[in-house]
Amino acid sequence: MLAVACAAGVACERPRPPEPVDPSELAIGARVTIRTDTVGADAHARRATFALVDVDNRGERPATVTLGGVLVDGDGHEVGTLRAETLWIPARGRRTFALVDDRDAPRPDAVAVRVDVRGAVRPRHDEVVRIEQGHVWRDGERVVATGMVRNTADRPCHAVVLAGFHGADGAPLTRPFAVFPIGGGAERPTRFVGPPGSTSGYIFVGKIRC
Repeated sequence: MLAVACAAGVACERPRPPEPVDPSELAIGARVTIRTDTVGADAHARRATFALVDVDNRGERPATVTLGGVLVDGDGHEVGTLRAETLWIPARGRRTFALVDDRDAPRPDAVAVRVDVRGAVRPRHDEVVRIEQGHVWRDGERVVATGMVRNTADRPCHAVVLAGFHGADGAPLTRPFAVFPIGGGAERPTRFVGPPGSTSGYIFVGKIRC
């Protein structure tokens, strides 16, 4: 027996599949940074190789993009698979992806990355947690990014807040993060400090759980 029945004479509407994004609206950054460092935090911290890469949404509407890829050595042979990551990208916006080795292992032979878009669709809803009042300024040999994390929902949420820092050549340098518990309708300040040599930075929201 079906748990939900349709009224007599009325057809049941199936949820419409997400609207795909035209691949021509997405641009993968020309500069990819490969690093081996600590990923995760506290009990989940481990040392692994990862790739930092930017994706620009050149369209006039937001997109939810899933990026993946493989690490390759100097001969072009695959030495590791990168765990896919999904991020919401606003219209005419950018997001910095951090693609971590799927075995959470260091890959000392990795010298390049082959990146591919695994999926791109239109989000059904706006993001409920947003960054507002963003400011970036130079502090000696690095930049500092600040902003307000605002929860527009009427219920508490946990949001992963991230920052992307870039050097003078446009290459991504780091992507630190923090987990923010935030009450319904509330806002909290956030601040990230870039590494030496950073010349630009921005703050954005990753995963949200409400």
